[in-house]
Amino acid sequence: MLNIVRFSVLLIIAFSVAPTYAHHSFAATFSDQIITVEGTVERLKYSNPHVIVYFNVTDENGEETQWLAEGGSATTLRRNGWNKDTLVEGDYIRITGESTRNGSPMVSMQESDSINFVDPSTGEIIGTPGKARAENAGVFDMPLQLANGLPNISGAWTGEATGRVGRPILHVPPMDYNEIGAALQAEFDPVNDPQVQCEPPGLVRQAGFSPHPVRIEQYDDHVVITYEEYAGLRTIYFDDRDLVGGEHTHLGQSIAHYEGQKLVIESSYLLPNLSATTGNPLTDQTTTVETYYRQDESNGRAVLRSDMLATDPGYLLTPWTISWSKYAENDYEFIEVECKKPLTN
Repeated sequence: MLNIVRFSVLLIIAFSVAPTYAHHSFAATFSDQIITVEGTVERLKYSNPHVIVYFNVTDENGEETQWLAEGGSATTLRRNGWNKDTLVEGDYIRITGESTRNGSPMVSMQESDSINFVDPSTGEIIGTPGKARAENAGVFDMPLQLANGLPNISGAWTGEATGRVGRPILHVPPMDYNEIGAALQAEFDPVNDPQVQCEPPGLVRQAGFSPHPVRIEQYDDHVVITYEEYAGLRTIYFDDRDLVGGEHTHLGQSIAHYEGQKLVIESSYLLPNLSATTGNPLTDQTTTVETYYRQDESNGRAVLRSDMLATDPGYLLTPWTISWSKYAENDYEFIEVECKKPLTN
């Protein structure tokens, strides 16, 4: 019978991977050294912001250690056929990914094909978790207007707003920093990202940068916006009842209005925050203007477009616009958020 090496370090150049949407950079936790680890699944934490696999690894001396494999968001893996039962207690798996920066028993799982089911007696791969990529069902010929003539942007808006490979769903141009902002960005280390420690994100990161699903509810005097990533919730009125001044918060103070067939939201009183997984710091002087409008495809598929204009006299020389587009999807259920701080030695 083939002897199975349950933990091995492969001294090779890290392989390239496609982007995985995560709430912080994997570089905050993981190094560039590739390792392969295999063992028996204890449980799967199938939630956002990151899927985590708990599994037990037995070394050559028969000693058992619990390991964690951290993947991308459950939202992304669901598109690749994963669900809460994809891995169950007793499954024997092999994972190839990056080791941690601090040497803790943890490995990255940035790609769904970096994990395989393995026959423990032969070492042969016998399968890969997940199924064929699940396509967004989409909504077609959704009315552009509500009965009252306002733009119809209610519902769940998710994932890729196009089926064409290579067309981005998130447009994030470079920031035009002044000297202070440029110096801070140059010093950014992913390990210092507050989201690594499960801190709440700022408005620009939650509403602008996130590529994950959003749900909008329209009412006579307000709108409610909820976000799958970070589990953000905003109630925004069409009057100034919430513009009370005083304390700054992560999501700030906002007021909404309609301009023709567009919903416009203006926000201020924001805490200083990083606006992306790559850093992009902003000060508490930042104000934002969000514009939401329909931009359906030629085949009638409903698409929501968002443009966020961020102005920050503290760090930016010019305003910065970040944009995304998402599909309407019926009966979409948000995945719960259960953030876990990284392991220490």
